[in-house]
Amino acid sequence: MSNSRITRRHAVAALAGAGAVGLATGRADNGAEQGNHKPAPLELDLNDPVDLSYARQKVIGSVASEEIHSFMRFHFYGQVPGEQARRLLSMNNYIVDRWEPVKRGTYKLAHWEVGYYCDFDTDDPIESWINPYTEEEIEVFQFVLGPIHREYTPDTVIAPGLAPHPLTSHIMGPRFYVATEAIAQIPNLFQPDEWPKRSSGKMANWVSMQTLSALMDDVLNPELTSAPANIHLQNFVSWSSWMQMSGQPGGTMARAYGTEVDGFEALPQKVYDGFKKYTPEIFETATWDTIRFDEFDYFELMQERRAKGEV
Repeated sequence: MSNSRITRRHAVAALAGAGAVGLATGRADNGAEQGNHKPAPLELDLNDPVDLSYARQKVIGSVASEEIHSFMRFHFYGQVPGEQARRLLSMNNYIVDRWEPVKRGTYKLAHWEVGYYCDFDTDDPIESWINPYTEEEIEVFQFVLGPIHREYTPDTVIAPGLAPHPLTSHIMGPRFYVATEAIAQIPNLFQPDEWPKRSSGKMANWVSMQTLSALMDDVLNPELTSAPANIHLQNFVSWSSWMQMSGQPGGTMARAYGTEVDGFEALPQKVYDGFKKYTPEIFETATWDTIRFDEFDYFELMQERRAKGEV
């Protein structure tokens, strides 16, 4: 990486209005004074794996013991080989990350995440959805995940299953960009011979690419334990089982964007109410210690309904 030793203050670009949710304020270290106080910036050598991990961590989450909340907006598209992509639906997504430093450059994470589906490009929650490929109206199954435990080190990300591994980070203008990728293929819970309508095939595929960015000034600020970050994500995933695609080739393509927020109170009231109604678990992470995953939950529900003769 060019100019890897960062010792100067970077020019701060003017930020546009933050919109509905707003940018989070940076978390101050040890109650540092605000106002005109300008601490000397950190000296980081981004060729040093520990310094690089520390810098990335301030963007990804926090270098202190604290919770970081994020809000994201998803749009989902259907992609079938040889066909034009189709709009499917949208999602409001909320993440709670609880960070714990092990040592400089190494950090443990407990991750909780939920999302409720909406009509495409709206905040209007949906409980049923007309599949544009089959023209069937089907029940929507909301997204719930966590707690997922990971450990971020200078060398790798230690995690059970899928993990977002960092790519090369870059300084572009006043911002520091941290890109990650997560790629996996696993046996599908819904095997096609047993669940022909709900299966996307024998194997389920996942490709997820995320980019977080923050002002380099905030990364270098010794009084901030977390640099407020903007988040962008794209993924391509096998059809969700609840979509009932009957083995149709292809999958869903998602684009998402969001930011760290200061907590649930930063959400618009309509969005807050949606999380309360459809994914209330996210408000109870202090006691949410049983692992949840929407695909496993849906599989158990379908097994129960099959036992009752309902599917």
